[in-house]
Amino acid sequence: MHANGKPPSRRTFLRLGAALAAGAAAPLSACAGPDLSAADPPSASDSYDGPPLTLRFWNGLTGADGAMMRELLREFSEQRPNITVQMFAMPWDAFYRKFPAAVASGLAPDIGLMQNFHVATNAARGVIIPLDEVADRLGLTEAGFAETVWRSGIFNGRRFSIPLDVWPDSLFYNRRVLAHAGLDPDDPPRDRVSYEEALEALAENGVAGHWLPAVDPQGVGRGFDSLQWQMGGDLYDADGGRALFNGPEAVEALTWQRERIVTGQSPRNVNGGDANVAFKNDLNAFMWGGPGALINDFSAVEDLDWGVVPLPTIGAAPASFAGSHQFVIMRQHEFDAARLSATYTFLSWISANSVKWADAGPVPARQDAVDSPEFSELPAQSSVAQALSDVRFYPLIPGIFEVQSTILYPAISDVLLLNADPQQALDDAARQAESLLAENKQKYAEVMT
Repeated sequence: MHANGKPPSRRTFLRLGAALAAGAAAPLSACAGPDLSAADPPSASDSYDGPPLTLRFWNGLTGADGAMMRELLREFSEQRPNITVQMFAMPWDAFYRKFPAAVASGLAPDIGLMQNFHVATNAARGVIIPLDEVADRLGLTEAGFAETVWRSGIFNGRRFSIPLDVWPDSLFYNRRVLAHAGLDPDDPPRDRVSYEEALEALAENGVAGHWLPAVDPQGVGRGFDSLQWQMGGDLYDADGGRALFNGPEAVEALTWQRERIVTGQSPRNVNGGDANVAFKNDLNAFMWGGPGALINDFSAVEDLDWGVVPLPTIGAAPASFAGSHQFVIMRQHEFDAARLSATYTFLSWISANSVKWADAGPVPARQDAVDSPEFSELPAQSSVAQALSDVRFYPLIPGIFEVQSTILYPAISDVLLLNADPQQALDDAARQAESLLAENKQKYAEVMT
């Protein structure tokens, strides 16, 4: 308990837990360990034809996406029997905690797959290596990818990752619930007026159509990100030193979210699991979320009649929060040319065959995969891909996920739990964020120098 005798708030617990996780991911310079800066990779062929070897591949694909990745690895090994890719999947928080320690101890995996909003942080920490030359040798260029996705792997002018996919938050809709309320089940709302009218029609039929996960900061925070971008706002300035998410556009976005709860168009005190279960049981019309998990999840429910389209444009222009899985090569104490050659061979193959990865739910990052006949046969993923030109990512700032998850998102949660005023909560969060941004800038600058 606090000194005043009151129990700590839920927000305090959220920040404490996230801070502990962030502390586990502190820069390696803060730990006793080897200087990794001199461990430069040797020249290696981009096509391995040597004796059999096994590469170690770490990631956080613990769901249906993990099963699909293992299928791809089996197919790769059938075509390249001299290369076995051994996959170790673990929860994402464990992955981000464990692999830097493995790098420091000299036991790093050969390849990793990470979410793009962690690339800058790990590049600054020196635990992954630049891949500019690798991308060039494999023929991977910006022209072959969605522009925003391709650039999300660049930090300090250098490429540190190769994008595999992109997963923009999208609007999932329950056709049966819409039809029961007298709405067209094949024409979901795509703008503010039609979306609010649909929510009103649903409310008249006793349905809270838009369940906002107020007690799930990550889920509700991504919706806020999308809305404030749609309304012309931004999260941070170009240098990553100033928080901008307390401007009028952001306040409008958060006020709009709050109104959905105040008017009864969303139940109060909802978490992401509640919304998901309600959708599957025809109690909820709309869900905002990423296609990677939800497409697989909803497809597995017998008789669930659903569809998906890009997020409705509530603001002045379309925009949606997106993430991307990106391949990285871990820094080694000593690089082996043969293992690097096998790694390059694998990265080239899986990028070229990424349309098969779309079966896991995400949209492939490569444009030729999106344009392929195979991808067009996936109606949900093809619909989501319509938003590719409007996706937005967190800025490429080391430690940015920590700022979002420990400061901004808990503030949004407080507002949607009806415990705080939108402007005041965002002003307070902006001051705290700028303090942490300044600390991170100094901390990661020390690692990079």
